[in-house]
Amino acid sequence: MTSTKQLANTETMNPRWNWLFKLGSMAALILLALFVAGITGISATSGWFAFFQNNWLMVLFKLNIRFSGTQTSMLKVFNILDIVIMVLFGVLFLSLYAALCRTHRIWSIIATSLPFLGIVLFLITHTAGRSGLLIGGLIFSAVMLGSNIFSKVSAYVGIVASALLFFAGDIGTTVFPPSNFIAILIGIGYVLWVIWFFLIGRRLFQLGSDKFQVA
Repeated sequence: MTSTKQLANTETMNPRWNWLFKLGSMAALILLALFVAGITGISATSGWFAFFQNNWLMVLFKLNIRFSGTQTSMLKVFNILDIVIMVLFGVLFLSLYAALCRTHRIWSIIATSLPFLGIVLFLITHTAGRSGLLIGGLIFSAVMLGSNIFSKVSAYVGIVASALLFFAGDIGTTVFPPSNFIAILIGIGYVLWVIWFFLIGRRLFQLGSDKFQVA
């Protein structure tokens, strides 16, 4: 449900960004589908669908539960799925920038740049760059706390999800030996991130379709 404050803030937006909000909504929902498909990676599925099961977060999760056949080398290869995810994040973050740049321009610029810098780093190293998505999600979620455009629920879900995945997932898996506790934290963050994609995708679609927007 859109609050009065959200509508007031929405009315100040330029409708020329409607297409970008809708594009960002599509990116969020595609990301939701890809990460839900990744959950099936804890089963022994083979064939064409296996391509969708090994995003880097699922690999981190499986490393911590000592899933059969999962090795750290899987994080050091060129994964087309991770590239697709970073491109989708780039589109999503551009739409979030359009919505939130007047709330905090500098942090919005920093967050928006991270997927694109990540793509370059990943293409060069096949390892670095993916953590930028988590940091960007954390930054945008924090910026949402100072905005009436997105709900506080969306902001807090994004903050908790991104923090858990970054600190427990990326850093925890690197620093500590495999741990069921770390796997649980990654699992919680992963589910919360899926919820965040839904909340953000729905709100961006509302922004792109809102008849109350004026220049």
